Amino acid sequence: MTLGHGAETRAALARLDALLKRGTATVLGPLAPDAALCELYRRRGALEGSPDDARAPTRVVVVPFAGLPKPVLRRWKASGHEVLDLTLPAVRRAQTSLGLLALEHAKPLVCGFHDDAECASISGEVAGAAVVEDADEAALLPFAPKFGMVCQTLVSRRRAGVVAEALRQRHPDSRMVFLDTTSPATGERERSVEALSRWAEVILIAGEATEASVRALVETSRRLGLPAFPVADAGAIDRGVIAGAARIGLTAGEFSPDLVVDAIAARLETEP
Repeated sequence: MTLGHGAETRAALARLDALLKRGTATVLGPLAPDAALCELYRRRGALEGSPDDARAPTRVVVVPFAGLPKPVLRRWKASGHEVLDLTLPAVRRAQTSLGLLALEHAKPLVCGFHDDAECASISGEVAGAAVVEDADEAALLPFAPKFGMVCQTLVSRRRAGVVAEALRQRHPDSRMVFLDTTSPATGERERSVEALSRWAEVILIAGEATEASVRALVETSRRLGLPAFPVADAGAIDRGVIAGAARIGLTAGEFSPDLVVDAIAARLETEP
């Protein structure tokens, strides 16, 4: 059983494919936090630039899935470039939700990972927003009359719930508003792992170990008592972690390409 790109990511990739059939384009930063996916699109004609550059070598520039701050988008449009905005709809929903909470005078918080571009994109939309990675960080937050928290779209719902509860325990006199802004695909992936856990002895997860949806799948698997290991590509399979396992489950993070998932499955099926 495998599950990789969600519907929103597939739709964004289809738009990028259609664009690249007409010519090259410059992506303003990594397309996604997955090296295999970025390499795949480099081969298809996507150049990699920086959102901080003054100009790009192509007329069309592409906003990565994680999004960019609105002032950066306005600057690129004003420079005369055509902008293809591939910010995923789930990220936009999280940005909008955080903005609405801030308008209600809540201290804006984002449950997510400090080193993740999507988390930075969401928190960067609202002045004073803070990123909270786990319950320990939530317990260190100073008092505010009202907290408003959204979550990075690819973190596990359990992690977000634990962080929200830790904040409630830390400041019982504060009002706490938590909006679950995880993407629908996040829930689907977690249910996939739960189904696999009733059969598999070990689970491999196609994707980068530091990517948020891969982390969420590792957390879910281990919570269910099932060993789980990220695998960036077929060549990265550690035979030691699956030695002796007769039933190996395979799933995938949000950005791992289908080609990578298929290659991992093929190697597992053909090698002893």
